[in-house]
Amino acid sequence: MKLIIVIFIAGIIFFACGIGESKIENSSISSDSSSFDYDSTVNELKNVLSEDFIVKGHSCFVIASNLSEKKTDDLIANTIESAEKCFYNNFFEIKPDELVTIFLFNDDESYRYWAKKLFDDDDLSRFGYYKPSKKTMLMNINTGSGTLVHEMTHAFVRYDFPDIPSWFNEGLGSLYERCSLSNGEILGYVNWRLPDLQDAIYEGSYTSIKSLTETDYDEFYGDRSGFNYAQARYLCYYLQEKKLLKPFYKMFRERYSEDNTGGKFLEEVTGKTLSELDKTFIEFAKKLRQ
Repeated sequence: MKLIIVIFIAGIIFFACGIGESKIENSSISSDSSSFDYDSTVNELKNVLSEDFIVKGHSCFVIASNLSEKKTDDLIANTIESAEKCFYNNFFEIKPDELVTIFLFNDDESYRYWAKKLFDDDDLSRFGYYKPSKKTMLMNINTGSGTLVHEMTHAFVRYDFPDIPSWFNEGLGSLYERCSLSNGEILGYVNWRLPDLQDAIYEGSYTSIKSLTETDYDEFYGDRSGFNYAQARYLCYYLQEKKLLKPFYKMFRERYSEDNTGGKFLEEVTGKTLSELDKTFIEFAKKLRQ
């Protein structure tokens, strides 16, 4: 999984994206908070952060925020809790058994300062990123709260589907760069990645879905990462629109040992060969508008 992931979204319930992570009770989807030692993590963070930070535990998260109490609580209720509910209603089954830290920074200056101070990170996306090795998300919330949803996808999927390949991990995460969260359902919408896909189609540099599914980590995040993200995102969007994304995710997770690329399962859920799917997908993508 890439340590730094570029995303932008604005909005709380409906996320509007451009380029450039009060509690709702629902024990059925939240991790069992009684199993987490919030105090030690909260106290550890309070010892290293400045006094303007709010630090609190919620579900499987410890949230450290230098936003106002109201803005912090709004993000917890309307983004973190809502997204968690949607993810476990739609896709995931296994919940984190350890705490994940979310830093919410109110501006670029504090985001960069604390990323450097805490983790010695300085080559940053201006939007936010996820450090899986540290189970930590750092978010520049001034650019929008959508970064949170994308990174939460990665944070949850590593427990539910730890072998997920990069293309599907990023396709699923980036699908929610612009989305709605309502009544336990999460839906992605067309966003700023579309031109990368459409330009490749019209310029003749488009490569097949089969090629996408066979990319390894280095290939996916390499020179053509912009196109790879776009193709993976809109393939997930296509599956969503055909009501096939949920069954594809579950089939791939449960039968991963049969095909670690996912190509076999794309053929099964769509009823098309990958070559046929490419043709259908290209025509679908050409008709999309931002």
